[in-house]
Amino acid sequence: MDLFFFGTLLDEDLCTLVCGRRLDDPRPAVARGWRRLPIAGRTYPMLVPYPPGAVEGLLAPGLDDRVVARLVHYEGPEYDLLPIALTLADGTKATAHAFLCRPGVVAAPGVWRLEEWRRRHKPASLARIARWMAGHKSPRPPAGEGASVSEPG
Repeated sequence: MDLFFFGTLLDEDLCTLVCGRRLDDPRPAVARGWRRLPIAGRTYPMLVPYPPGAVEGLLAPGLDDRVVARLVHYEGPEYDLLPIALTLADGTKATAHAFLCRPGVVAAPGVWRLEEWRRRHKPASLARIARWMAGHKSPRPPAGEGASVSEPG
């Protein structure tokens, strides 16, 4: 599955922790018609429709079911995985899925910036997320791939 990351998952350390491995081929991409806003009372963002807007992020192509399951666990119940149109750095159009907030999630005033999140929240977030991901149970591997093993947190 191809996913578009626009918030904390743009941080390579956090993304590796959540996915359980480094991504193979992330590519810069832009989601036009959206803007990135902070979520009220949280340290991470949401996308909201905004016709003149454009949000820079990363396209993570070809993620397997195990990685997607880890991402769904990380994102939690505030988000739904929905398709979104993208433009890649070379101008190519693509469609991927993004974690978009469910109705009722409230945006805070201001702008969410990755560098500010890194400066103010990253160390505490990594520790908290490591504990959260330790509670994730991976789906069983397909037949022929061997026994199920615990994911590293």
